Amino acid sequence: MAIIKIRLEQRKDIVKFNFLYSLHQHLGWPRSDKDSPEEISIYTTSDLFDLNQKVLINIGNWVSLKII
Repeated sequence: MAIIKIRLEQRKDIVKFNFLYSLHQHLGWPRSDKDSPEEISIYTTSDLFDLNQKVLINIGNWVSLKII
């Protein structure tokens, strides 16, 4: 299982990110860190890793995020 970690620049963008990623819910399962909710781990399979990165780049047009 592959994990992609992202950090949202603003905490208020969590809901917007979750909505935009839910449009592609077949790609993975996003989970927020309890102590730092703006850090999100996306659990996916290795064959969907590249597609997830493309989707995250597109979401980055709407939400300020950084892939770490």
